[in-house]
Amino acid sequence: MKQLIYILTITLGLLSCNNQQKQVDETIIGSKGTLNVQTIPKVVFIYKPYTDSSETNLYRDTIVKFDFKTQYENIKNANIEKEVEIALLHNDYRIVGISGNSYLYPGLEGGYETNKDGTKAFIGLDPKYESYIKKHGFKVIEGTSDSINPDDPPLQSVAYEYAKKYNLLLLEKMRTKK
Repeated sequence: MKQLIYILTITLGLLSCNNQQKQVDETIIGSKGTLNVQTIPKVVFIYKPYTDSSETNLYRDTIVKFDFKTQYENIKNANIEKEVEIALLHNDYRIVGISGNSYLYPGLEGGYETNKDGTKAFIGLDPKYESYIKKHGFKVIEGTSDSINPDDPPLQSVAYEYAKKYNLLLLEKMRTKK
Protein backbone atom coordinates (compact mmCIF):
# COMPACT_ATOMS: atom_id res chain seq x y z
CA MET A 1 0.00 0.00 0.00
CA LYS A 2 2.86 2.42 0.73
CA GLN A 3 4.19 1.88 -2.78
CA LEU A 4 0.84 2.85 -4.30
CA ILE A 5 0.66 6.06 -2.26
CA TYR A 6 4.22 6.93 -3.27
CA ILE A 7 3.39 6.47 -6.95
CA LEU A 8 0.29 8.67 -6.74
CA THR A 9 2.32 11.36 -5.03
CA ILE A 10 5.00 11.60 -7.71
CA THR A 11 2.63 11.42 -10.65
CA LEU A 12 0.86 14.56 -9.45
CA GLY A 13 3.86 16.84 -9.18
CA LEU A 14 7.57 17.15 -9.52
CA LEU A 15 10.03 14.36 -8.86
CA SER A 16 13.27 15.39 -7.26
CA CYS A 17 16.22 13.14 -8.05
CA ASN A 18 19.97 13.69 -8.40
CA ASN A 19 19.51 17.30 -7.26
CA GLN A 20 17.31 18.02 -10.32
CA GLN A 21 13.58 18.47 -10.49
CA LYS A 22 11.80 16.77 -13.36
CA GLN A 23 8.15 17.09 -14.18
CA VAL A 24 6.66 13.63 -14.29
CA ASP A 25 4.79 12.66 -17.42
CA GLU A 26 4.21 8.98 -16.89
CA THR A 27 5.08 6.44 -14.22
CA ILE A 28 5.42 2.75 -14.93
CA ILE A 29 5.92 -0.09 -12.47
CA GLY A 30 8.23 -2.73 -13.89
CA SER A 31 7.72 -6.47 -13.43
CA LYS A 32 10.21 -6.48 -10.52
CA GLY A 33 8.38 -3.67 -8.73
CA THR A 34 10.89 -1.04 -9.87
CA LEU A 35 9.74 2.47 -10.58
CA ASN A 36 10.47 3.87 -14.04
CA VAL A 37 9.77 7.55 -14.63
CA GLN A 38 9.56 9.15 -18.06
CA THR A 39 9.92 12.91 -18.17
CA ILE A 40 8.38 15.41 -20.54
CA PRO A 41 10.43 17.93 -22.54
CA LYS A 42 11.02 21.38 -21.14
CA VAL A 43 8.33 23.94 -21.96
CA VAL A 44 8.85 26.18 -24.99
CA PHE A 45 6.20 28.88 -25.38
CA ILE A 46 4.83 29.67 -28.83
CA TYR A 47 1.88 31.67 -30.10
CA LYS A 48 -0.42 31.61 -33.06
CA PRO A 49 0.33 34.56 -35.37
CA TYR A 50 -2.13 37.45 -35.47
CA THR A 51 -3.79 36.28 -32.23
CA ASP A 52 -3.14 36.48 -28.52
CA SER A 53 -3.44 32.70 -28.25
CA SER A 54 -0.46 31.20 -26.43
CA GLU A 55 0.43 27.51 -26.36
CA THR A 56 3.40 25.29 -25.58
CA ASN A 57 5.32 22.49 -27.22
CA LEU A 58 3.66 20.05 -24.79
CA TYR A 59 0.21 20.19 -26.45
CA ARG A 60 -1.57 20.41 -23.11
CA ASP A 61 -2.12 22.89 -20.31
CA THR A 62 0.79 23.60 -18.02
CA ILE A 63 1.14 25.52 -14.78
CA VAL A 64 4.44 27.04 -15.95
CA LYS A 65 4.25 30.70 -16.99
CA PHE A 66 6.35 32.49 -19.61
CA ASP A 67 9.69 33.87 -18.44
CA PHE A 68 12.50 35.13 -20.72
CA LYS A 69 15.31 33.39 -18.84
CA THR A 70 13.47 30.06 -18.66
CA GLN A 71 12.44 30.33 -22.33
CA TYR A 72 16.07 31.03 -23.27
CA GLU A 73 17.41 28.04 -21.30
CA ASN A 74 14.69 25.67 -22.52
CA ILE A 75 15.24 26.60 -26.16
CA LYS A 76 19.02 26.48 -25.79
CA ASN A 77 18.83 22.98 -24.30
CA ALA A 78 15.94 21.62 -26.37
CA ASN A 79 16.05 18.18 -27.93
CA ILE A 80 14.87 19.32 -31.35
CA GLU A 81 14.53 15.82 -32.77
CA LYS A 82 12.17 14.92 -29.91
CA GLU A 83 10.29 18.22 -30.36
CA VAL A 84 9.64 17.41 -34.03
CA GLU A 85 8.58 13.83 -33.20
CA ILE A 86 6.06 15.12 -30.62
CA ALA A 87 4.73 17.69 -33.09
CA LEU A 88 4.22 15.03 -35.76
CA LEU A 89 2.46 12.75 -33.26
CA HIS A 90 0.03 15.63 -32.67
CA ASN A 91 -0.37 16.24 -36.43
CA ASP A 92 1.26 19.64 -36.02
CA TYR A 93 3.04 20.35 -39.29
CA ARG A 94 3.48 24.08 -38.70
CA ILE A 95 6.79 25.79 -39.39
CA VAL A 96 8.39 27.65 -36.46
CA GLY A 97 8.90 31.37 -36.98
CA ILE A 98 10.41 34.18 -34.99
CA SER A 99 9.11 37.70 -34.69
CA GLY A 100 10.89 40.86 -35.79
CA ASN A 101 9.89 43.60 -38.24
CA SER A 102 7.92 40.78 -39.82
CA TYR A 103 7.85 37.04 -39.29
CA LEU A 104 11.00 35.19 -40.24
CA TYR A 105 11.12 31.46 -40.98
CA PRO A 106 14.68 30.35 -40.12
CA GLY A 107 16.15 27.84 -42.53
CA LEU A 108 13.61 28.72 -45.20
CA GLU A 109 14.93 32.12 -46.23
CA GLY A 110 15.33 32.89 -49.90
CA GLY A 111 18.64 34.71 -49.66
CA TYR A 112 19.08 38.03 -51.43
CA GLU A 113 18.04 39.33 -54.82
CA THR A 114 19.46 42.27 -56.67
CA ASN A 115 17.07 45.13 -57.33
CA LYS A 116 17.12 47.14 -60.59
CA ASP A 117 19.08 49.90 -58.84
CA GLY A 118 21.77 47.40 -57.78
CA THR A 119 20.81 47.24 -54.11
CA LYS A 120 20.21 43.90 -52.46
CA ALA A 121 16.87 42.89 -50.94
CA PHE A 122 16.48 40.09 -48.42
CA ILE A 123 13.90 37.43 -49.30
CA GLY A 124 12.32 36.35 -46.01
CA LEU A 125 10.80 33.17 -47.39
CA ASP A 126 11.97 31.11 -50.33
CA PRO A 127 8.98 30.94 -52.71
CA LYS A 128 9.21 27.13 -52.79
CA TYR A 129 7.97 27.05 -49.16
CA GLU A 130 5.01 29.43 -49.59
CA SER A 131 2.53 26.68 -50.44
CA TYR A 132 3.67 24.60 -47.44
CA ILE A 133 3.04 27.50 -45.06
CA LYS A 134 -0.31 28.27 -46.68
CA LYS A 135 -1.35 24.65 -46.20
CA HIS A 136 0.04 23.97 -42.70
CA GLY A 137 0.59 27.42 -41.19
CA PHE A 138 3.25 28.51 -38.75
CA LYS A 139 3.75 29.19 -35.06
CA VAL A 140 6.01 31.81 -33.49
CA ILE A 141 8.40 31.48 -30.57
CA GLU A 142 7.12 33.68 -27.78
CA GLY A 143 9.50 36.41 -26.63
CA THR A 144 11.16 36.95 -30.00
CA SER A 145 11.15 40.51 -31.30
CA ASP A 146 13.20 43.13 -33.10
CA SER A 147 13.04 45.15 -29.87
CA ILE A 148 15.59 43.65 -27.50
CA ASN A 149 15.84 44.41 -23.79
CA PRO A 150 19.50 44.32 -22.67
CA ASP A 151 18.41 42.87 -19.32
CA ASP A 152 16.97 39.76 -21.00
CA PRO A 153 19.11 36.87 -22.27
CA PRO A 154 19.84 36.76 -26.05
CA LEU A 155 16.65 34.86 -26.86
CA GLN A 156 16.52 35.97 -30.51
CA SER A 157 19.74 34.19 -31.48
CA VAL A 158 18.96 30.88 -29.76
CA ALA A 159 15.37 31.02 -31.04
CA TYR A 160 16.67 31.51 -34.58
CA GLU A 161 18.97 28.47 -34.35
CA TYR A 162 16.23 26.36 -32.71
CA ALA A 163 13.69 27.31 -35.40
CA LYS A 164 16.17 26.70 -38.22
CA LYS A 165 17.03 23.19 -37.02
CA TYR A 166 13.38 22.43 -36.22
CA ASN A 167 12.09 23.60 -39.61
CA LEU A 168 14.69 21.75 -41.66
CA LEU A 169 14.15 18.53 -39.68
CA LEU A 170 10.36 18.87 -39.92
CA LEU A 171 10.51 19.32 -43.69
CA GLU A 172 12.90 16.37 -44.02
CA LYS A 173 10.55 14.14 -42.03
CA MET A 174 7.56 15.34 -44.04
CA ARG A 175 9.37 14.45 -47.29
CA THR A 176 10.21 10.95 -46.06
CA LYS A 177 6.68 10.49 -44.67
CA LYS A 178 5.09 10.77 -48.12
